[in-house]
Amino acid sequence: MSSRTNDGTAPILLMSSIPVFTRNLVWAAGETQRPCWVMTSNPGDQWQCYPHVLGVEMIDAEALVRTDPDLQRFVCDFCEDHGIRTIVAGDTRCSRLLLQMTPMLPPGTQPFPICEPELFEQMYDKWRFAALLEELGLPGPRTALIRCHEDLNRCDIEPPAIIKPTQGEAGLGIETANTRTELRGIVEARSDLEDNPLVLQEFIPGSDIDLSVLADRGECVAWTTQQVGQNGVMRFVERADVLNLGRELVRQTAYHGVMHLDMRIDDRTGRVVFLESNPRFWGSLRYSVWTGVNFLDLGIRFLEGEDVTRRFHPVQGECAYLGITRRSLPRALIGGWPTPSTLSGAQRRSWEFHHRFGGGSISDWLATTLG
Repeated sequence: MSSRTNDGTAPILLMSSIPVFTRNLVWAAGETQRPCWVMTSNPGDQWQCYPHVLGVEMIDAEALVRTDPDLQRFVCDFCEDHGIRTIVAGDTRCSRLLLQMTPMLPPGTQPFPICEPELFEQMYDKWRFAALLEELGLPGPRTALIRCHEDLNRCDIEPPAIIKPTQGEAGLGIETANTRTELRGIVEARSDLEDNPLVLQEFIPGSDIDLSVLADRGECVAWTTQQVGQNGVMRFVERADVLNLGRELVRQTAYHGVMHLDMRIDDRTGRVVFLESNPRFWGSLRYSVWTGVNFLDLGIRFLEGEDVTRRFHPVQGECAYLGITRRSLPRALIGGWPTPSTLSGAQRRSWEFHHRFGGGSISDWLATTLG
């Protein structure tokens, strides 16, 4: 099979097992007109309506979790047969698969920038990340590992406190305990602590702030700093203290690839602290793309040898949801006109991508909304 599409562009392969991550990556590829194949373990999504999606390959969820060698060989053969130049892993499971199969990739195929396997696990695991922060002298909440009920008795972190699994995504399993009784009840309800320990962290009163980065072996080459505003609006801000902390973490670990850092501004001191690290793409990626920082495109350009620091520009401002909604559907039916007057140039281009008639977004929205 030809390694090029009709316009001469080499296709990329997007791998993701989490629907919102898959859609984000498909949208990011579409905004720069990059043809893509998609591998996923979640059938039924409608992003295949988009003209830049060349096709969809289903992969077994259990084989993905096991990073099965047969699945690795299947992906490598697929890349060779379809002329894939770049493989992009969206979520944690696919990132682990990509890390294991990288030495097997056929000539001419390379992974999207990603850190080394050991550093990936250190960043992803909440207990190991807390220990890494302490080792590097970077700020984070006081943290304890709870492997048995006795660990809780010995711990001097008092409620209010946050308790969560050492590994997980999308906020699953995170609970807040306001009293010692509540905390003890959460721990005592778990019978598998030895195999699946919990992380206990002091609660930091304040507001959340997140830093997303693309890094080149210890140097941040692109970033956005975001806070969730009212009515689901995403606010992009410039905060030197947030960026400097992220840069220091990236520098000391020689981090490579994309990463999303959950941070918090302590109301008591105004100090910013790390909460969690996500060494992969993230659920709100679309807002960065819509505001003008397309991390997917920048990472691929980096692999192609481009100096992306010349293309990247820090962004500020608010960004509402720019995909099709019930309210904006009539505009999509007439080709996206009129475009909202409050949008920036990058947001206007994103609005037009989603609302242009025949672009796939209408079918996507109808299928998602009507089930």
